[in-house]
Amino acid sequence: MKIFTYLTFMTVLASGVMNAGTVALTGSSDLVAFNGSGDPPDGTITMGSASCITPNTGTCTYGGSQSLGSGTLTWEFLTPNIDGNITYSPFSGSVDGPTGGTFSVSDGVDSFSGTYSFSQWTYDGTPDGSGDDGIDLTGLITVTDLTLVGAGDPNEAAFESFLSLPGATSYAFTLDVGDCTAGRRSEQCIVPTDPSASFLSLNLTPQGTPEPGTWGLSLAGVLAVAGLRRRLSRAGKHCL
Repeated sequence: MKIFTYLTFMTVLASGVMNAGTVALTGSSDLVAFNGSGDPPDGTITMGSASCITPNTGTCTYGGSQSLGSGTLTWEFLTPNIDGNITYSPFSGSVDGPTGGTFSVSDGVDSFSGTYSFSQWTYDGTPDGSGDDGIDLTGLITVTDLTLVGAGDPNEAAFESFLSLPGATSYAFTLDVGDCTAGRRSEQCIVPTDPSASFLSLNLTPQGTPEPGTWGLSLAGVLAVAGLRRRLSRAGKHCL
């Protein structure tokens, strides 16, 4: 009984400092290109192929927008349009880059921005109409700047709650793309014929330091557990 009580309380305490739930970002019609031949070089990824028609010029933009509270939330990946800035292995599933890539979210008043990088790709296990699986691109967004206006902003509470701010300092993310085509023909995504993939979903998992109130509850919980253990120990001695 002692062990059950202690472990149950510690489970409740731990839940107070765990990462928040998944943040689902939607509303994109941009494309991801898996370049397997020609220019850009083999084994590279272009984020937002429509804005990167000419290699080595400008910035590639990949983003979307959705309703949030009383406003509109916009998000975007910005990537320097440099040959080989994002590379991938069609065999191991590894992805490297980009250098200088940024990510931002804003509701027109509040915002955060940061850097992003990919780590790997995997098949998403969901076949499209042609029987080909989409691709999950996973990586990390690190928050470098946060703007919260405060009083007078009716949408700030929705912005903070949705993105677990200001506590989140980074976000693990999964960008799911699929329905790949090469020209007008449906194609597998990871092949040497330059397929382009449509947006399916983008999910962020907030990571970071809990809010001061959460730390206060955690400290109180630790003290309560310590007191509980002392009382149980004394009770056990009295029973001997």
